[in-house]
Parts: sequence; structure tokens; C-alpha cells
Amino acid sequence: MRVKKFEAKTMKDALKMVKSELGPDAVILGARENKKSFGLGGETSFEVTAAVSDITLQKKRFVESRMRPDDREKFRSSQARSQKEMIEKIVERREQQQRNAREQADRAANPRPITSVSYIDIPDDQPVYARRQGIQGGLEFVQESYGRGSVQRQSASAPVQRPQTAAERAAEPRPADVRNKIRSLAKEAWEAGRATEVAPAPRRQVNAQAPATAPTASTEIESLKGEIQRLQSILSGFTQVPQSFQQAPSNAPVHAATYPGAEYGLSYDFSSIFQKLVETGVSAELAAEVGLRAQSEIDPMQAKKKAIVEAWVAKWFLQNISVCERPFSARFQVFTGPMGSGKTSQLVKAASQLIIRDKKKIAIVSTDTSKVGAVDQLKIYCQILNVPFAIVRGPEDWRWLEAHLAAVDHVLVDMPGLSLKEADEISRLRALMPSHEQSQVHMCLSSSMKESDALDAVRRFRVTQPTDLIFTGLDLSVNHGVIATVQVRSGLPLHSFGVGPRVPEDFEAATKERVLDLLFKLSSLKRSTEK
Repeated sequence: MRVKKFEAKTMKDALKMVKSELGPDAVILGARENKKSFGLGGETSFEVTAAVSDITLQKKRFVESRMRPDDREKFRSSQARSQKEMIEKIVERREQQQRNAREQADRAANPRPITSVSYIDIPDDQPVYARRQGIQGGLEFVQESYGRGSVQRQSASAPVQRPQTAAERAAEPRPADVRNKIRSLAKEAWEAGRATEVAPAPRRQVNAQAPATAPTASTEIESLKGEIQRLQSILSGFTQVPQSFQQAPSNAPVHAATYPGAEYGLSYDFSSIFQKLVETGVSAELAAEVGLRAQSEIDPMQAKKKAIVEAWVAKWFLQNISVCERPFSARFQVFTGPMGSGKTSQLVKAASQLIIRDKKKIAIVSTDTSKVGAVDQLKIYCQILNVPFAIVRGPEDWRWLEAHLAAVDHVLVDMPGLSLKEADEISRLRALMPSHEQSQVHMCLSSSMKESDALDAVRRFRVTQPTDLIFTGLDLSVNHGVIATVQVRSGLPLHSFGVGPRVPEDFEAATKERVLDLLFKLSSLKRSTEK
């Protein structure tokens, strides 16, 4: 990270120096007006502190190094958006050239890549086909076999391992064969036992072979019983449930079961979805509530299929998550929340969206006069966006301000970050709130907060009468289940998300599909599958 200070006569000249030296992606850290004399005229000056990442600065210098002096001056004096587009275009072209060069070098070094032999187990019910496909100039042959066989992949130049013969594959025990053999042997043993016990005793005959008949039958029965016991032990190896997830007997208390969700009355088939929701940050109570609802509506035979259970849960969240249909319908947009929740950053992103996307006239008002640098930071952003800026210190300022902002479409208000644990803080916040009927109060929360802290903050800020929720810092959090939990428990719809530090790119309107994506991590799963 490069941090540098710039000083000029006017704020415009200072920002121009920042853009010329550090590039269009520089971040303004602070600005102040120096009362000391500047130059020979004794005028005041403006000092701006800016920062930029090393990688971004290297890209800018690389692009400038490939330009002629005249083109370099035109590039530095151009708009920030044009500079950014040109830098991305030249850097992307350079990276593509390097990738092409590496691919050509790899093809020259390895004209026919060798694919190692690998065996992949496939399920019994999977349809099997033989196919052949070409991979980078070589041929890859795929051989597949039924049952507990394997898929063997090898290239023409790879060492060939001896495949299993038909006799070896047939000799491998299969669950279906084992079950069928047990049934047939058990049936034979049962019929033999009934023939011995129920059949009438034969007449005594003078025959040399008669005494040997009974011992032979009993010996055969004993051998069949031993074979059945052996096969039962083999079969138990295929159907045995792990010890840590075995379900308790029906007459045992609920807490005796050891699988996830058993203490809430969930069956074993719904333990995986319960554990998945809890791991993603959803509260255990909400996950159990959803699981019990699914358990009562899904057929028991269908519940054994994991995909059906997950689809039902996803549908439940799509039906029960609430979002704002009109995010910026009111004239006054008030951003409130605890300290460090990202109110100011989300306000600036929303202002940029209203100006660039919706072509609205806006004004920004700050009521946070206690936080150091809060007013100066918003003032700099207003100069960049070229919008009016005002400071409100009491209720009387609102009456004067509303008369001077009649031509503005939206007024964005930044409220101070307070804990609201004392009565004077509550009265102060109420005095600074705009008394206009057309107001939307956005409750800003960090997605990294714990569920209990977030719900407690929503309870304390009920005095501001919030209309919706904003969650910031999605890039700083791994699990986002707190978003769904707080929304469902509070009943406040979701307004928008802050997905990163960039202004205004990292602003995202809230949707039900986005919440579902955060819970089940569908985007990351898709990226890993594509890779």
C-alpha cells in the first residue's frame, strides 16, 4: 500500500495531483484545509492524503512506460474512467500475450502430454457407456464396467496397468449378490428344518443306507446355519451406520441420540441439512424449525434423498425471505446503526448509484459531529460527486435545510453511530432524525456480527422506526447465515448489501436469490466446478 500527501492551492488541484500521481483507483484517506500561508501570496492550502495498492500503481506505471511523452500527458489529463479503462485494456492484452507464450512453450516442450492411469469408483445404478475422446492431441480411452468396477483412463503413451479379468470382477462381493445369496440359503435352511420337524417319521426299513440319512440332513442344516451367520456378518459391513450417528431406540429419551438436530426432535434423514444450515451461520433454533417443517411435509421415503430435502429447504427460504420492492421510494434516506457498521460507506455507494444509474439529484447531510473526520470524509465525497453537502446539529437546522433543498430528489442522511444503551443517547438520536413523513430509515449491520448482537442492535434501534435492513462487509465474512436469521426474526425486509470497499462498484441490491446463494454457496460451488 502506497500512502502519500498532496498539497495545492485548491481542492481541485490537489485531487488532480492525486489522479496524476497515483492513478484513478486511488482512495482518499483524509483532507484538510491548512490555515498556514501557502507560497508568496499568503493564501491557504488544501492537503489531501491518498493511498493506492502496490499492484494498482505498478499497472499504471507499466501502462505509462509504454506510451510516448505526448500520449503520457494526454493520458494523465484524461478522465478517471478513461484512464481506468485504458489501464485494464493494456494490462489484459499483456496478460493474454504472456498466457499465449506460455501455452506455446508448453506445447513445444510436451507435444503429447501423458495422462496418468486413474481408477474412479462408480455407483451400481449408474448407466455405463464406452466412449473415446481426444485430449490435447492425444487419445484417451475410457473403459467402464458394471457393479463395483472402475473407470480406467489411459493415454497411448502412458504405462498400461493390467485390467481385472472377468473372473476377478465376478469374484468380488457385491451387496446385491450377497443379499440374494442370503435369502436363497435362508429359504433352503427353513424348508429343510420344516421337512425335518413336520414330516411324518418314515417306516422302518431294512436298508443299509437308512441310518446315514438323519446325520446327513442335520450336518447340512448346521453348515447352512454357519453360512448364514457368515453372510450376515458380511452384510452388516455394508449397512452399518457409524457409531457417532446411530439413532437412539424408540423407547430412549431424545437426548440419547448423538446425530445433529436430535435434541430438537429431527430424524436422522434431516440431520445433514440441519448441520449444513448451522455451519453457514443460521441459528440452531431457525434451522430446527425449518427441519421440522420439512420433516412433516416430505414423504419419509423421499426424505432419504438428500437433494429433495435441500430443494425443499431452498424453496422455504425463497418463500419466507423478504426484500424491499422499492429501495429508494422516499425522499429522505436515513442511514442508522451501531458504530462500525458501515453506514457512511453504504451511503456514499447508494448516492453514486442514484446519480449514475437513476440520474437523480441528491444532497448529503451529516449529523455525526462527534466522530473525528466523519464530516471531512463526507465533504470530500460530495466534492467528488459534485452534490450539495450540509451539517445538521439540531432540530432547528432541519427547518432551514428543507426550505433550501426543495429541488433535490433525494436527501441522504448519515446518522451518528451510537449504542443507545443510555436515555440521553436515545433522546439525542431522536432530535437529529428528520421529521419528514417521506422517510426511509435503513438499519445498517455488519455481516460479521454474531446473531445475538445483531438482534440486540435491532431491538435497541427500534426507537428510530427502521423500515429495512442493510448488511455490509460481505467480503469480510465467511458464513452469512446471520442475514437470514435476523431478517426472519425481526421481520424487516432486506434493502441492500455492501460487498466490498470499492465505491460505487461494491453496492448490491438485496434479492432472495442472492440470500440463497450466500446460504448454499452456489456461486463458489459453480466456480470450483468450472475450474
